[in-house]
Amino acid sequence: MTPRATRFGLAAVAVCAGLQLATPSRADDSDTHSAAWRLGVGPLLGGLAFDPSLENYRWDVSPSLQAGAQASLLHGRFAVGARAWRTHTTQATGFPGDSHAPRVALTGVELVGQGRMLSYRGVELWGAVHGGRLFLAYDPDQLVVDTGIGAPITVAFESIAEWDYGFGIEIRGDLRPQLALALQAERTSFSLDTAHRSGDEIVASRERFDQWSLRVQASWLWGL
Repeated sequence: MTPRATRFGLAAVAVCAGLQLATPSRADDSDTHSAAWRLGVGPLLGGLAFDPSLENYRWDVSPSLQAGAQASLLHGRFAVGARAWRTHTTQATGFPGDSHAPRVALTGVELVGQGRMLSYRGVELWGAVHGGRLFLAYDPDQLVVDTGIGAPITVAFESIAEWDYGFGIEIRGDLRPQLALALQAERTSFSLDTAHRSGDEIVASRERFDQWSLRVQASWLWGL
């Protein structure tokens, strides 16, 4: 992620936090139950867009289905929670004549913090930050490639675990006292160790990538 993008992300989080603290919510029926502790649990489903620069490393960066679940503890204008999600793509080897592209499973396990910024007629706007671990696993984790020159080459794909973090917004509404529906939009950043050819040399570096999610979450709510 570029310094400009980093500054933009930090500014967006600061604006969300400032609005959350400074903007009064509309007094309506939702304020009555939001003053109590509530537990919300439910599935999430949507789409994930990969960083286009991952295509330089032969990733398929087409939008992918993202599915998971989230549990949140809500009190007043704040919420904290945990979630897990999963998506898939492929990464080709790049060897001449090799058409195999191992499947890459991405699994995220994250903590989420949210603050309600606006509320109007039962529809709420929340700002959110999140962070956790991103796990990448390959299937198959080994390929034997016959390049036609010399002995076949065995390519091993090791599992990867990296930290991720990001921010987002959420539009939420209660369909009934025990059921809420939310539309979430998020940006997430993570780093990977990469290698690419530059002339006759292989250059190893560490690069940061972004991904964007747009999904719907349903939550069943219980008072505590």
